Amino acid sequence: MTEGSLSSFLEQPLRIDGLSSLHSEKVARLEYELASMKTEKRLVEQSKESCVARYEQLLSRKNEELARLQSNFDFVFNQRKELQLKMKNQQDVVSKSSSESDRQVKTLTAEKRALSAKIDKYERALLKTTNQCEHLRSDFNRELAANDQYRERVKALVVENKELARLNDDLLQRSKILKTQLESDFVRTNEELKLRVISLQKTNDELQHKIDLLLQQKTSVELLKEKNASLSKQLKELETCQSRAAQLEIANAELQAKFDEYFGMISSTIESHQASSKDEVVKNFIHTFKLIQNKNLILADKLNQALSEYDDIQRDHHALLQKVQTEYEPQINTLNAQVSTQNVQLQELKTAKILNEREIEFLRQSLKDLDDLTSRQKSPSSSQTKDNTEKLAMNQYLTNLEKLVDDYKQEIELLRKKSSTPTINHNVPTKRPRLVDEEITNLKTANSLRKENLELSVKVKDLQEEIEVLRKQLALSKKGSDEIGQQVLELRANPFSALQMIKQETLDLLRKENLELIAKYVNSETVDSIPKSLFARQENDKDMLQSKIDQLMKKLNRLRSVYADKSRDLVAIISRFFGYSIEFIPSPVNPNDLCSKIKLVSKYIAQKGLDDNNPYLIIDVHSRSLKANGNYEFKSLCEDLVDRWVSEKHQIPCFLSALNLKIYEEYGRQRKVINE
Repeated sequence: MTEGSLSSFLEQPLRIDGLSSLHSEKVARLEYELASMKTEKRLVEQSKESCVARYEQLLSRKNEELARLQSNFDFVFNQRKELQLKMKNQQDVVSKSSSESDRQVKTLTAEKRALSAKIDKYERALLKTTNQCEHLRSDFNRELAANDQYRERVKALVVENKELARLNDDLLQRSKILKTQLESDFVRTNEELKLRVISLQKTNDELQHKIDLLLQQKTSVELLKEKNASLSKQLKELETCQSRAAQLEIANAELQAKFDEYFGMISSTIESHQASSKDEVVKNFIHTFKLIQNKNLILADKLNQALSEYDDIQRDHHALLQKVQTEYEPQINTLNAQVSTQNVQLQELKTAKILNEREIEFLRQSLKDLDDLTSRQKSPSSSQTKDNTEKLAMNQYLTNLEKLVDDYKQEIELLRKKSSTPTINHNVPTKRPRLVDEEITNLKTANSLRKENLELSVKVKDLQEEIEVLRKQLALSKKGSDEIGQQVLELRANPFSALQMIKQETLDLLRKENLELIAKYVNSETVDSIPKSLFARQENDKDMLQSKIDQLMKKLNRLRSVYADKSRDLVAIISRFFGYSIEFIPSPVNPNDLCSKIKLVSKYIAQKGLDDNNPYLIIDVHSRSLKANGNYEFKSLCEDLVDRWVSEKHQIPCFLSALNLKIYEEYGRQRKVINE
């Protein structure tokens, strides 16, 4: 035992080797875990440093933008002062001109009053003279009619005296027999002619009444056509205006929401950055990013719903238009058919009127022939007074009949002129005084037309009320159909509801992940690691975003190069053919507005070799102003040419051409001096 205990070798060597191998494996595993933790820690530190650098760059960029905006505000404030001075000068000028115009108005009103008094005086004198002329004309016509009767009577008496002196002996025996026969024949023919004339007058009155009715119907149909066309135009204009207003309201709401969201985010980020540390900034950024994703999903759902509602409204609108067309087109066709039939009836009445006029002329001629025969065959002296009275009555009847026929012809011509032209000729010359007053007929026609217009306006109002009632009924039926359709869609399974369920599931998962991250990073004080799935997903998102950014940057660079080449070619062509090199200056208030100001440099000034001191023009597009920059000679030359071409003739192209021509002449003169 003592020897074994005093030996230099250890007891149980296998057991000792097993323990050492276990410890070495444990040490190796711990070293591997330590190395992996160090790599993860290094990656986290790198991502943290990159985020910090990116946010520092963003803050510096925002500070630069704030400084630039401050400088722009100073520039705008100075411009505001200049504009206020200009406005004061304009107000002084306007006040002076207004006082002068007030004085002129007072003088003109006084002159107007004097002239109006003179005009009233002359109008009263003119009315007196016209009344006197009308009285004299009526008296003159009456005297002419009496003179005609007296002449006819004197002629008849002279002829009868000669015939009676020559044929007194021959006609004494035959007078009684011829007298009885002629009296019977004359009475019979006279009664027949009277009956025929009365029947013709009745037919003429009926035809005239029909013509008046047809003309009134024609005017009413034309008025209805014009009213229908105006209503259809107003309906189209209202529809276009409503659609445009709806689009503008939607665009305005979208822009306002984007504007508020953008500036709210900027202000919130600036305040949070100033009040919190870098770790809190990163955490807040992740939280806001998730919230924005949720908002985008909700807004996309609302957009889809709005688009579906817009499609339904568009379909209802087309159905309403088709219904209106189907309701009003048959009415228009029936009215056109009525107008065509009335035109045919007018033609038939015109032909009948012409035939009646011919028949009246024939009867008039036959009556005159009969009167001549009776005057020749009347011989007894005892019955001379009776024959003269009968002859006078017959002549009076014929004259009255001729006057009536002439009056009817004139009224028909006046109605025809009214239908063709709006002007009416009241001074129609006549041989004999009229029996029917034209003013009374015109008043009657005007009153009848007013009544018809009132009736038509009442009908139009009734139709408009019916249209409004139908529209309200259509809107109510549309609401009921929409509610029924919504109930049916809720009962059935559709892709939209499935998509909503998927979105809801994704939102629930994202909320759960956010809660876990908040519990791990915010609530716990010591954080050693992050989940690998989250890290891998973030890296994948970063790679995808970086690839998209690279593609967009390549596309943007390519477009910039193409735009620069094309704009360079365009500027070269303009300077070659128009003599000016053009440069667009961006607006200091809005950098995106690249065309607010235009800088023009003459090609002949650029050839002199002056680089920075070249005189040039600046045209402000928005304020429509022109500014010359350069030496005193160039400014004075520009002022002279502006007074000549712009202030007097309002020709800016001629001003630019004249300026370039003056510069070319001066350049040629200097070149000659240099060559000499």
